[in-house]
Amino acid sequence: MNSSIPLISVGLPVYNGEKYLRSSIDSILAQTFDDFELIISDNASTDGTENICREYADRDARIQYFRNEKNLGAAGNYNILVEKARAKYFRWQNADDYIEPNLHELCFKILEKNPDCVLTFGKTKVIDAEGDLIEKYEDNLHIVDERAADRFVRFKKNVGQTNAIYGLMRLNALRKTHLFRKFKSSDTNFMGELCLYGKFIQIPEYLFYRRMHEGASSWDRKNTKVQRDFWDPSAEAFNYQHIKKHFAYYSDVLKGNIPISDKIRILIFLLRNTRHSRHHLWNDLIYSLKNKI
Repeated sequence: MNSSIPLISVGLPVYNGEKYLRSSIDSILAQTFDDFELIISDNASTDGTENICREYADRDARIQYFRNEKNLGAAGNYNILVEKARAKYFRWQNADDYIEPNLHELCFKILEKNPDCVLTFGKTKVIDAEGDLIEKYEDNLHIVDERAADRFVRFKKNVGQTNAIYGLMRLNALRKTHLFRKFKSSDTNFMGELCLYGKFIQIPEYLFYRRMHEGASSWDRKNTKVQRDFWDPSAEAFNYQHIKKHFAYYSDVLKGNIPISDKIRILIFLLRNTRHSRHHLWNDLIYSLKNKI
């Protein structure tokens, strides 16, 4: 392992990702800003992922490869990468996505110039399994309000897909959060918690390519077994998912290191949101009591 501490840590979580893995790694290695480490955490893959990763690690000293003894689920694997990171700035990259060569360079400049920014990211193009364009996705997550409460409310109103988490983040801010938790779509909760600690700045260039294909977790969000296997394969049951996700926001705000006035405003907003979502939460409760999957 390279003993010098890089400026950027890239964490690549992978499970059976051999089909697109080379393309993803190549796009990282092609960055114009090359002061980075690439940490790969293999979630006990059973395909050719391990061989590909070891091949790259053997020929590039910036790459570290780790293999989990068992599949920890996406939440556990994403979080391990943050624990292993050493740099000032951090970003995740999925094994089936790829990035433009100047993503690191542009994002690094933004974070260096804006100490109140915790996340910067480029615009997103969604592609299919063959790499053809599906859509140019508008993330609507350029959030530069000064107050934590304003940022949180804007985030909750605007968030759709969470492509922005594949931008560049301040590692010290990242480590203030709960990271990913073992319930469905906890990446949204993570981003909501992160925006309590600083601004999100979008770079107005298409820098990130998100691949949608049948093997992607977001392909079948309504399939409970698919989502359980992705987020927490060790779970015997995967119930109360909407309830856990909803009330995790309360916990994050109450525990957050933000002014009390911001906490009060966000909690009022969340209470209204709970009221509007009560039928959905009730249906989740009834479903969970009836099902053990």
